[in-house]
Amino acid sequence: MKKLRITHLITLVAVCLALTSATAGAATLSDKDKQFLAGYEKAHTALAADDLSGAKAAGSDLGTEGAELSKSSSLKDARAAFEKLSAKAKQLAAGQSDYHVYHCPMLNKDWVQTSTTTANPYGGKEMVSCGEIKK
Repeated sequence: MKKLRITHLITLVAVCLALTSATAGAATLSDKDKQFLAGYEKAHTALAADDLSGAKAAGSDLGTEGAELSKSSSLKDARAAFEKLSAKAKQLAAGQSDYHVYHCPMLNKDWVQTSTTTANPYGGKEMVSCGEIKK
């Protein structure tokens, strides 16, 4: 009986350590990072709906980081600019429980979103449901 209790205690300690390690890597987002991700999410939503003007407006909200997106003359250009923003979004979202990194295997592109319902910003309305959560 005593051996069983020690085994349970060791298992409990191992689980606690694993959970602590898993959450330790997730840095708290600064207000600036949260603002970036909010603007990024607006751009994501607009591109998933093939809304160029909405994507450009979201790019303007992102300041200098969104300058290329805000000046896009086509959805193709906007999606190329968005892809560059996605690199930063993926870095910020790493370890954050409210953000999900998605991957589109057909286009081999990644993006971040808060919803668990796939909304592919690279394929727009034609491919809106193509993608899966990576993490």
